[in-house]
Amino acid sequence: MKNLNKQNQSLIIRKSRILSLALAVGLLFSTSLLAQPTIPVLSLPDSGAVNQPHSLKLMWKTAALAETYHLQVSDTVSFSRTVFDKSNLTDTTQYLENLAFNKNYYWRVSAKTAIDSSAFSDTSCFETWASVPVGPLPVNMLSVEGFAILAYAAVTNVPSSAIKGDVGLTPISGSFIDLSQVEVTGFIYTVDANGPAGSIESPVMLTVAKGDLTIAYNDAAGRTVSPIGIAGNLGGQTIYPGLYKSTGTLEISAGDLTLDANGNEDAVWIFQIASSFNMTSGRQVFLANGAKAGNVFWQMGSAATFGTTIVMKGTIMAGTQVTFGTGASLEGRALALTENVTLQQNAITLPDFDMNTAIGEENASVPSGISLEQNYPNPFNPTTSIRFGIDKASDVRLEVFTMLGQNVSTLVNEMKAAGFYTVSFDASNLSSGFYTYRITTDGKQLVKTMTLIK
Repeated sequence: MKNLNKQNQSLIIRKSRILSLALAVGLLFSTSLLAQPTIPVLSLPDSGAVNQPHSLKLMWKTAALAETYHLQVSDTVSFSRTVFDKSNLTDTTQYLENLAFNKNYYWRVSAKTAIDSSAFSDTSCFETWASVPVGPLPVNMLSVEGFAILAYAAVTNVPSSAIKGDVGLTPISGSFIDLSQVEVTGFIYTVDANGPAGSIESPVMLTVAKGDLTIAYNDAAGRTVSPIGIAGNLGGQTIYPGLYKSTGTLEISAGDLTLDANGNEDAVWIFQIASSFNMTSGRQVFLANGAKAGNVFWQMGSAATFGTTIVMKGTIMAGTQVTFGTGASLEGRALALTENVTLQQNAITLPDFDMNTAIGEENASVPSGISLEQNYPNPFNPTTSIRFGIDKASDVRLEVFTMLGQNVSTLVNEMKAAGFYTVSFDASNLSSGFYTYRITTDGKQLVKTMTLIK
């Protein structure tokens, strides 16, 4: 009986050891499974995308359990050689610079933990553009051209701000404009007589301007030719001319943004942002190699928010409101379709404001070519100024036409020396409406549109 008990005890011990070993193996196996991160999913640029910038940001989605990532970029589909190969990346983005033009690139990402890693993602590919483009056609701002600020519900302000350009509010009463005329180098337009001292009551003109803003906003939002996908933070990047599209929010944070025209002063940028835009305090937008603020357009589906002391460039067309933190500055326009423009000791300067308001018949400087500037003010009643430039002595003809092509005034018709000129146009005898003005010189013509509202 004793021997039988000993045998039973020995059997129980052996079974316990086997069970413990099995549990340990199972625990080790399950821990290994739990430690393995999921395979990342690549997001931007879209696989197969063409005409992509030679400097761009790659983006992928966060992988479950991932602690770091391993990114490989190659110019061969087999990854037999790589142009970028880096592990232990802690972010889900990587900015690449100076890729070759007109070339196919392939990229993939794996996720890692301290003890394991996932397989590489499916390979994505994109093709870079053949050369830096000029970008899309600029957005025609129509009668909004001369507005530095145009809002729907209010223009609030913590004094003092400095606005160079016109200010308008419609359809809400002018009493909701907090700016004083002292702070505005330009005109303050209101729908009634309740605006700041010195403001101009012009409800018809403002109705036209509000309609033109909607047209310009829809134009920017509706561009579809070769959009380049963007997302997240634009800070720390150099972006070349083009149409850029974000399907969500967008921001400039953790770095500044440079817009590089590659030496082309006609280069244009349009940013389509489906939701809101945020620029954090202290950030800046720099214009490089001929880039102009007047050729940069930001269209937001909702609000645009700018932190303290930021420096922004371009026309801001926000679906709702535009808000500036203390000390922020903008070379461009702040345009709010359905809500407020909020100011706090800000400086907003209309693009080329000094040029458009230049006075005097001649300028000692010589332009690099033929130029015809937007008249100022615009809209106007009844007088406005038109500035043009020629790079060499030649016969100059400057004319004003109705939209049907009827000549209503010849402002200049004589030989002019090289330089800049400003001419006054008096439309006292004309009816409200759109007019074109055209310069003809040296076998070339330039045409612009202006708006007379009485």
